[in-house]
Amino acid sequence: MNIVTAGDSGFFHCLKELADSVRKIYNKPVILYDIGLTEEQKKQIDAVIIPIQVTEKVNHKGKSLLATSGIPSTRATHKPFCVRHYFENFSEPMILVDADCLFTAKVEETGFDVGVTCYKSKKKNIDYYNGIINSGVIFFNSPAEKLVNCWAEECEKELTTDQKALSDVLSRTINWNIFNKVQDWNGLKIKIFNTKIYNDFHLTKKGKILHFINTKHDKDIYEKLIDGYKQGKDIRKMFRWIKRGKKTRLERLFENITNFVKFNG
Repeated sequence: MNIVTAGDSGFFHCLKELADSVRKIYNKPVILYDIGLTEEQKKQIDAVIIPIQVTEKVNHKGKSLLATSGIPSTRATHKPFCVRHYFENFSEPMILVDADCLFTAKVEETGFDVGVTCYKSKKKNIDYYNGIINSGVIFFNSPAEKLVNCWAEECEKELTTDQKALSDVLSRTINWNIFNKVQDWNGLKIKIFNTKIYNDFHLTKKGKILHFINTKHDKDIYEKLIDGYKQGKDIRKMFRWIKRGKKTRLERLFENITNFVKFNG
């Protein structure tokens, strides 16, 4: 099993931590596709670094306006080309993860060709404008050439992202309500995994792969969360405190008691 990612200089602070977690848990370097690292940065990462050439039809560093809110989504359409190159040069199964992921435990799943995680919401009428899967973690136990080729072709569209493209391709046959059961996509075995464990962007203590999405990977916030994680703290609560200013019920109770004693003592 190999762990594969891609990154540029903007995610250097995340890549170092990802590489360290892979070395600690798998005792091997992460395989890193270079899409814009500096020479000095590459020297500081424990990784097998591979340059990748992406077709000119794919603006993988751009953004696409998919949301009705007007918020652009990162394209990241280099991913299928990294997968294709990987299986042209390696034979081992692999997990493709975003640069802002972190392993907390060894993950080695079998019995399928490609595994994904998808969003699960109790709310009705959710507009999954950027695709129903979260492409930050994708399992490849086989080259899945037909799927990867279709994914790459979809990524050439101007108004799409790697995530929407793969969601659209898989949605041709996959029932997203069926979890932990192998489904068929043109002869390939596809499995949907539990996001809370394998792509934990809520940063709970259950996640084997943590995913610091959105503002969680902003350098100042990320570094505080990583320090908290290494100290065994609840980084989900930390994030609420750092970014959103939210407090737990116990924190509010403690604050109220402190204020009461302060003003009535």
